[in-house]
Amino acid sequence: MAKQMPAVLKNFNVRVDSDSYAGTAKTINLPEIVKKTEDFRAAGMIGDIKLDMGFEAMEATVTYTGVDSRHIAQLAYCGVSALPIRYIGAYERQDSCAHVVRDVYMRGSVTNLPLGELELGSINEHELTYSVTYLKIVDDGVTLLEVDFVNGIFIVGDKDMTSEINAQLGL
Repeated sequence: MAKQMPAVLKNFNVRVDSDSYAGTAKTINLPEIVKKTEDFRAAGMIGDIKLDMGFEAMEATVTYTGVDSRHIAQLAYCGVSALPIRYIGAYERQDSCAHVVRDVYMRGSVTNLPLGELELGSINEHELTYSVTYLKIVDDGVTLLEVDFVNGIFIVGDKDMTSEINAQLGL
């Protein structure tokens, strides 16, 4: 059986409210998905267990180069899920040269807009931080994960983890 080689990120784009940042977005740190847990131990148990209490808050960061007035305009979006953010990554498998597209759809708001350290004659960088309330990861058209904190949605692949509870609550 042949060993599988990794897919390498060949190029990417960041779109914020449909504006393309190709050429100015340098790096992106996608949200970290962290389950919120609470330690629990009761009679008859010989150790603590961690109870699932939902998720910790998510955030993403994008490092941009240059000066762009659109970054300041992002502060005008009112609401925790108002600002659409999208990462599109083009990956190439190193064993077959097959291409994979990963789309990461997010919604949130700007929580940190540093105006940056400016240096004469240099490519100035600044990192915007986004609070993320919605996250959807799609590989080649197949949804792998969808999390919507505001609307109580948590889907992994084909399994809707919250549908039964939402139905019981009439949501």
